[in-house]
Amino acid sequence: MSNRKCTLRLVMALVVVVLGTGAFAQDTGPDPVVENAGTSLFPSESTRGIEAILDQLAEPDEANLDSLEGLLAPANTNSPRDTIISFLKRTQRYYDLLQQDTYTAEDDAELQHLYDEMQWFFDLRNVAPSLRQDVAVNSAVYLREIIDRVGLPPVERIPDRKQMLAALDAGYPPAWKIGSSPLVIARIDDGPNQGKYLFSEETLETVEDLFWQLRSFPYRSTSAQGFYEASFLTPRPTLQAWSDELPAWMHKGILGQTIWQWIAMALLFAVAFMSIWFLSSILKRATRNAAPLARDSTLLLVPLFAMFASYLLYDLIGDKIFITGPVFQAAVYIIYGIALFAGVVFLFSLGTVLIELAASTERAKRRPTDIHLATLGIRVVSIIAIVAALLKGMHLLGFSLATILAGAGVTGLAVALASQNTLRNVFGSLMLLLDKPFEVGQRIKLQGYDGVVEDIGMRSTRLRLLSGHLVSIPNEKVAGMDVENVDMRPSIRRTIDLPLAYDTPQEKIQRAVAILREILSVPDAGAAESDGASPPQRDSHRGQDPGTGHPNEAINHPDRPPRVIFNEINPDSLNITATYWYGPPDHWAYLEHCQIINHEIIRRFREEGL
Repeated sequence: MSNRKCTLRLVMALVVVVLGTGAFAQDTGPDPVVENAGTSLFPSESTRGIEAILDQLAEPDEANLDSLEGLLAPANTNSPRDTIISFLKRTQRYYDLLQQDTYTAEDDAELQHLYDEMQWFFDLRNVAPSLRQDVAVNSAVYLREIIDRVGLPPVERIPDRKQMLAALDAGYPPAWKIGSSPLVIARIDDGPNQGKYLFSEETLETVEDLFWQLRSFPYRSTSAQGFYEASFLTPRPTLQAWSDELPAWMHKGILGQTIWQWIAMALLFAVAFMSIWFLSSILKRATRNAAPLARDSTLLLVPLFAMFASYLLYDLIGDKIFITGPVFQAAVYIIYGIALFAGVVFLFSLGTVLIELAASTERAKRRPTDIHLATLGIRVVSIIAIVAALLKGMHLLGFSLATILAGAGVTGLAVALASQNTLRNVFGSLMLLLDKPFEVGQRIKLQGYDGVVEDIGMRSTRLRLLSGHLVSIPNEKVAGMDVENVDMRPSIRRTIDLPLAYDTPQEKIQRAVAILREILSVPDAGAAESDGASPPQRDSHRGQDPGTGHPNEAINHPDRPPRVIFNEINPDSLNITATYWYGPPDHWAYLEHCQIINHEIIRRFREEGL
């Protein structure tokens, strides 16, 4: 009986020990990220996680029968487990494609999509948009090489979404670390990837160095063995057969690229620059004697070709020669710089062409002020487009828009303070073009100057004085002056004062008034001959041809006829005043008419003894 009790007690003790061990080993949540923990560079002892995931992905199910069907399906990064599984799936497919001898059109499409998908696994918020794809692909290769050496825990020990939520409720940070390595998958709390679990920025910064430290360790999983060599040191199949024929020394690696890749990249840059220079020289020589509009329109092809050459250079270097890593990133900066400079030149040159096109129209000849306003508007729009292109280009190169705009604000304030007079003149020019107090070619009087407007520029208005001198007046002052536009008057007013002797008889005064009215009128030809009065001589009037009408038609208007009045009795004389308006206001024709009237007054007054 006692033996039975002892045996029973022993069995119960064993059961308790087994159950306690199982409970201790059961997964209670994700492994927390320990701050300032030491980092071990030795691989883990288990590869069950990698093999289990790869075995699961290799099973022939409906979802994997056609790889192209999943191209549009985004990577699942809703938890560390989903991120790991999706990452291994994509990198394994990428490795398998790199091992092929030839690419089909479907393979090229899938490769391009894989390049885009690699960006979904990393926190790339602080990486330049133009470099994100390349950084993500390179980091994915390094990370897969590391994982294949250090291994992964069993799939069930990688936390899923429910376990991460439970860990968060328990106070753990929203992150999971692969063993004792510095590889961390963290939840993103803002931006377009909010709520996703991605490899952290710190992981992105350390993954390349960690790969080189672990490269000498053996593979724990050989499913993607030689991934680094296949991705970084092997060209696309279109060039691989040719590159295999090169000497062995040209396949040695320098900064992650083979010697022949360095040579090919240098030759491509040289050909691109020479092509741009050659095209520019040919077009300049061909349009040397052409009109400015035709020449400038033709030269627009140069920046367009430079932008096309930049795109082609990017494709050849990144996709054909397969330059990767920091070298490719430096090449991208140069290529984007060329494209950005060419875009700025194109926008400015396009503005010049549009201005020349507007100036060549018939409206430009009739309304030159409108063309000045159009010129100012086109320049302003082109400058805005250039600034927008520069901001976009700098953003693609990794500059923060907030920093750029803040710097631009400070710089703009400094420039505005340093060039207040220039800005005031520019705004004065804008006011003159909008208000149009005068136009080019009109005679004006302002600030003691009297002359013809030759040009309304951005800074000043140029005035050709009647003396022949050229005066430039700042537009700020012109906009604030009282401007007398001589050419805008409908007619030229003239007043003649004729003093008579104080003892002149009243009959003579009346006769003088009548004579003046006759001289300033347009008499009937028959009436003039019967009265014996001869009209003013038309032949002496340079602005009036014989047979085209009487010269006084220019001063006899229905709404404003000439006025002759005996208006003053002075202490020593009597005064008769005559007023008339000459139109249209041709100054030189007006002076010729004045001469005719003056001669006629003297002749008639002498005949009457006045």
